[in-house]
Amino acid sequence: MWVTRFTPVAILQALGIIIVAAAISGLLLQARFAPTPAKPSPIDIGFSQFMSLHHQQAITMSQLLLDGRPTGLAPLARTIATTQLLELGEMRGWLRLWEQDLYPSNDDMTWMLLGRAPLSDELRQYLIDCGRSPQGMPGMASPKQLQQLRHSSGRARDELFVQLMLDHHEGALLMARFTATEAALEPVRQLAGRILLEQAKEIYQLRSILTTLVRPQ
Repeated sequence: MWVTRFTPVAILQALGIIIVAAAISGLLLQARFAPTPAKPSPIDIGFSQFMSLHHQQAITMSQLLLDGRPTGLAPLARTIATTQLLELGEMRGWLRLWEQDLYPSNDDMTWMLLGRAPLSDELRQYLIDCGRSPQGMPGMASPKQLQQLRHSSGRARDELFVQLMLDHHEGALLMARFTATEAALEPVRQLAGRILLEQAKEIYQLRSILTTLVRPQ
């Protein structure tokens, strides 16, 4: 008799598929019996596409850590992966309803120039940083860094995960804050605000963990 063993990564991936499928199905079913939603603006679409891309990498990094090897960061990684899978399902559901691509076709972040408020120095610098980043957004891990996370182990792996996730979260704050006030649709503004609060909280947690990890033993 064959007994199938499921690794934490496989379970998390299966859970992710179920969560995303359920979220999209729920949104599509809800749309059939609800009034036609307001038309999304380029900001709603741009945020949903780029934040989906951003969330996908955070989920990938969390899955790399949850490969069954010992780590004290498994609860944090599971929380990040589960939360962002749910949010990813929301954003993909919207994009399907709007008949838009799930991910951006290029690295163009100029949708962030379309807000009602005048362009601030902070936003101008963020867009410059986006243009300079090989991954299209500041804080996104490079393929080399992801490979390093995959092949490292022990305390070094934990430290690398925390640093990469810290940079990753910090790189999304301005995009979320901008969308929370400038998106046309209320659900998009609400999600952006929720992401902003969640990631600010996790940034504080990650900084505390990093301080402990880099402390000499």
